[in-house]
This record gives sequence, C-alpha cells and structure tokens, in this order.
Amino acid sequence: MPEQSTHAQPILELKNLKTYFFLEGGIVRAVDGVNLSLARQSTLGVVGESGCGKSITANSIMRLIKSPPGKIVEGEIVLQRKDGTTVDLAKLDPTGQQMRSIRGAEVAMIFQEPMTSLNPLHNIGDQISETVMLHQKMSKAEALERAEEMLKRVHISAPSERLSAYPHQLSGGMRQRVMIAMALSCNPSVLIADEPTTALDVTVQAQILDLMQELQDDFNSSIMMITHNLGVVSQISDHVAVMYLGKVVEYGPTRAIFHEPLHPYTKGLLLSVPVLGRKKDKLVPIEGMVPNAMTDIRGCAFAARCPHVMPICREQTPPLTEISTGHWGACWLHESP
Repeated sequence: MPEQSTHAQPILELKNLKTYFFLEGGIVRAVDGVNLSLARQSTLGVVGESGCGKSITANSIMRLIKSPPGKIVEGEIVLQRKDGTTVDLAKLDPTGQQMRSIRGAEVAMIFQEPMTSLNPLHNIGDQISETVMLHQKMSKAEALERAEEMLKRVHISAPSERLSAYPHQLSGGMRQRVMIAMALSCNPSVLIADEPTTALDVTVQAQILDLMQELQDDFNSSIMMITHNLGVVSQISDHVAVMYLGKVVEYGPTRAIFHEPLHPYTKGLLLSVPVLGRKKDKLVPIEGMVPNAMTDIRGCAFAARCPHVMPICREQTPPLTEISTGHWGACWLHESP
C-alpha cells in the first residue's frame, strides 16, 4: 500500500475503499479499491479527469455520500484522532453523534463552489460561529470573536464588518477565504480541499494556494487536495495520487510524478497541459473517452486509450506495485506477468 512515511503512522489511511452507487441501470463503481495514506503535516494531491472518483473519495471520508443510492461497500477509513486513538470512519453512522463530533472538528472540507456551501440566508459571522459553538463549547460572543479572528487569519479586510455581510455581498475569492476560515475554525488535523480554486481567476487562485500553505504551517494540518489542475498539484503537494475510473493508477512524490511518470495515463495528462516554453506547436490529447463507470471492465480500464496496450492489458487488471522507492504504478509495462 502506498505510504508517505515509514517513520510515523499516517494521520489518515484508506484501505481498499469501495464506494458504489446502486442505480436502476446498474452499479456505478465510483471508488473501486482505493489505498492511500496521508502523512502528518503534508499535502497529498489527488488528480484525474472529471468522473474518476476524486470527489467521491473525499465525500466518502467525510461520510457525505447520500444513501440510497450510494454506499461504502467495503474498506476502511482509518483516522488518527487528536486524543491518540484510531477510528474507522467507514464503520460510523454518518448521522450519528460520533461522526458529527469528528466532521468539522478533526476532519474538515472546503467545497468546490462556496455559493452552494454557504447559506444565503445567514450572514458570515453566524455561519462561522455556529461551527465553533458546535465543537468548541463557546458562547455566541466568544464564537463571534473566534470568527473575526479567523477572517483576519485568511486576510479578509475589515473582518469585523464582514461578519455581518451575506455571501452574495462577497467576491468569489472572498467567499472561498470564508470557507477556508470556517473549515479551520476548529483547528482540524485533516483538511480536504475539493477543487478549491476552480471557479477563481488565476491571480486569486495563486493567493488562495499561498494562503492554504501559510495556514497549514500555522495550524499543523494535513491537506488532501482534490483537483484536475496539475499546476496546483505541482505547487502545493508533497505526494500525488493519480486516479482513473475509481482506482489509483500511480502514486509517488510530486517530483517523481512530474519528471518520471510511470503510467501512460499520467504521461498523457502531463502532455495535455500547456507549458510555457515547450517547443511543440500543439498539445497532445489523450485519445478516446473515459469508459462508462457502469461497465464491468475486464483488464486495465485505460487499455482502450493506451498507446502501449498489450494483450494482457485487456485480460488482467495490473496491481498497484512499488516500481521504485516510494513510487507506485499500476501498469503491465512495469510488471513481469
């Protein structure tokens, strides 16, 4: 199993996680046997095309999968709690008291579009203070003080005035900063960021990423960054997991992923990104389409799009194995079948 550190137990570990959706037309294997670990005070980037299972993995960790039709059918989500104990989040009742005490206080999430996550009927101060009162047992006045402090920490100007503002009165970048302030208001040890910069312009994206790294140092938190943007991954991540159709196909240190990619899909993603100074006139797209997640695929899911496909690729699924120290790949090119 890919691990980021052999010296310390990971703060979060996914073991053979499977999250399926049971629909009238069939079963969608959105997350299909994912093994991952997140080391303390590090950042793990999870990348892949839309529909590869990134966000479902994040929502599975938070136990936010709507059931029915979704269900964690197998696997473990092991969290090292602040008190030193471990708990398997996959075994907890999503609506139960124990999961509610963990969600927000120990594992928090920044969602892709803050306008759908912030309540338009309540001002910013009320929304942040509600989270604080729920987990920190503070009075309303103390919680509002904490909310103002957090707005200051995320570099929002005139924080005391912003407490009474409503989401629609703030810019996209400011709303995202509010979401970060809310997520960090209870000092969680794990922060999951699901495409936190997608809707923002490039300069604001850079500011948000810089802010997250600054706050990670201040709060000693571990970050799982869900994104399709390889530029974001290269800037903020210590390790990278590449997902394709519900599975991790490559995992390793960020530098190794970018300079020595093992999987043809990873290579395709890198070639399809514009790079300043690259001499090629055209980008190289990945041919074909992602298969239907309802299809029961035999062999490697990437075989139909792979320029290096071999007969075994269509017959057997390659295991995720360690090709070089700390660098894992799931491809028959690196195996001796």
